[in-house]
Amino acid sequence: MSRPGEHLGRIAGYRLTGFLGEGGQGVVYLGLDPSGTEVAVKVLRVGMPGDPEAARRFFRQVELARRVAPFSTARVLDMGMHEERPYIVSEYVRGDSLERAVRRDGPRTGGGLERLAVATATALAAIHHAGVVHRDLKPGNVILGPEGPVVIDFGISRALDHAVTQTGAVGTPGYMAPEQVRMEPVGPAADVFSWAATMVYAATGRRVFPGDSVAAVLRALLYGEPDVEGVPEQLRSLVLACLSKEPAGRPTSDDLVQTLTGRTALTTTPVPATMPAPALEPEPAPPPETAPPPVSLWKRWWRALLAGGVAVCVVAAVLAMTMWSRSPGTGPAPTATATATPPLGTDIGRPLAGHTNDVRAAAVGTLDGVPVVLTGSDDETARLWNLRTSQQLGAPLAGHTEWVRSVVLDQLDGRPIAVTASDDDTARVWDLRTGQARTLKGHEGDVKGVATVRIGDRHVAVTASADGTARVWDLRSGEQTGAPLTGHKGAVWAVAAGQVGGRAIAVTAGDDKTVRMWDLTTRKQVGAPMTGHTGWVRSVALANLDGVPVAVTGSEDTTVRVWDLTSGKAYGAPLTGHTGWVWAVAAGNVGGVPVVVSGGEDKTARVWDLRTRKQLGAPYTGHTDCVWSVAIGLLDGRPIAVTGSRDQTARAWSLGPPR
Repeated sequence: MSRPGEHLGRIAGYRLTGFLGEGGQGVVYLGLDPSGTEVAVKVLRVGMPGDPEAARRFFRQVELARRVAPFSTARVLDMGMHEERPYIVSEYVRGDSLERAVRRDGPRTGGGLERLAVATATALAAIHHAGVVHRDLKPGNVILGPEGPVVIDFGISRALDHAVTQTGAVGTPGYMAPEQVRMEPVGPAADVFSWAATMVYAATGRRVFPGDSVAAVLRALLYGEPDVEGVPEQLRSLVLACLSKEPAGRPTSDDLVQTLTGRTALTTTPVPATMPAPALEPEPAPPPETAPPPVSLWKRWWRALLAGGVAVCVVAAVLAMTMWSRSPGTGPAPTATATATPPLGTDIGRPLAGHTNDVRAAAVGTLDGVPVVLTGSDDETARLWNLRTSQQLGAPLAGHTEWVRSVVLDQLDGRPIAVTASDDDTARVWDLRTGQARTLKGHEGDVKGVATVRIGDRHVAVTASADGTARVWDLRSGEQTGAPLTGHKGAVWAVAAGQVGGRAIAVTAGDDKTVRMWDLTTRKQVGAPMTGHTGWVRSVALANLDGVPVAVTGSEDTTVRVWDLTSGKAYGAPLTGHTGWVWAVAAGNVGGVPVVVSGGEDKTARVWDLRTRKQLGAPYTGHTDCVWSVAIGLLDGRPIAVTGSRDQTARAWSLGPPR
């Protein structure tokens, strides 16, 4: 069989640029989306010629996977049909699979194993909260990316089951749960079993149920005891609980996260062997004209094969082996977590209190599996906070001699970093493991904004300054690269950076009421300035609106505006509602809805649907003074916003559905 799409340059709006891998479900290509961002495009083997109902069932199931919050998961971005075959587009993460890394480098140990366990368990919790069961979690579906472990391929097996009248997407021997082997209902507990088997492989380099054939492995899985020799003691009891033969006897994915992060102790309750597995994804009744598959006959045949020790080739023929040699990747666009997410505007935790002056900047990320926020303040420090506990982590990042205006969280060569911009005319790059900093010097005025991006293989920071320029810095060397970006008439207050059409770009905004886009390779302005605001522009964020790259800006004129970066024109009407200057904007995606959060002089933060231009829910009114900064991120799989204020606090609040 030839590789689907091998002769094609494009699938829909995605240009194929390389071959990533091939497995039982399909072929995976590296591609570029219309904005130039790398994606993974998976073309499935199953065909649906002339069967719109099969396609509808398939895409309905894949749509569930799009709800998964992207904490330690590679998000599903798009789907469609190409030459009567379905394709799925996901984020692309560079890195080896856990399976390959263990074969090459040996088992994971110490903190590396602990971080792997937390990240993958949290990914499972996000998947389950979205109403999805992975059904094929294994070392090959965990990618060790530059920002940590990422789980891929969730929900595709279930989608294939719904697309065709056969039961073939079972899982992978040695990692599937007993109920999968017995062809019984499969729920989240099956993923918990697979997680434990994956952790055993990570810790020991061998499968938890050994065997010299597929049939032997499956018999051991059904009737044998797990081999957990070599698994660290602190992880072993949890793994054993997860490997219970009966699904109702296993912890939930939320239990895993709670236990691994030390918030609760593991407790287990014996469960009768006859208790059925919980089903998170109920099977819809088939339409009247569609005959259901002969499930009972299939089950009897499958069980007979297992009991008789069927040959490897026969068993392998009915197992769908999912193989992505590399994964879809990074790109923070938060999505909603189903019913566990509190309503929009709900306070999460306590205010982050510790700064002794205005909180001017905020950024959300993770550090060693812990959700964190970095804040910058007029007290000349930046501070890191644990979003789960609302507690400050470590000592303040101290060294600036004026207000800290902008902050970024990122990774540099696999190490977590912070980048801060200050009115002392400098930016600083902080190693968050050591607390050491490198100073970026060159501006002749306050540095008001900072963003990070990659230009080819170079990781850079882009800074915006009151000296009327933006400048580009090599994060490894700390040296300025190329000429400054000049053109603004007055202070440049804000900068955002990303990829558009395969080019690394920056978008700047300033006191001259304009918004400008720059090609970071040529250092040239792209097109004419974007005009429309009637006052200064102090904030900018980048977003993707139904495939169109856009910039979002906030202004003294009390509006938020959206700009089409392909045309340089305003995109729709301004977002109006603030009764004071708009100081801050952040953009993201919640439950498939592109949203903007804005903060203003009127002491409120507001959430907007970018498609409809409507405000979602009531304004957030917890601060007692103006909102200087906003950021969007995730807290244990839940989409949140973080705001910083003149009242010297930062606050986290839910981006869940409106009340």
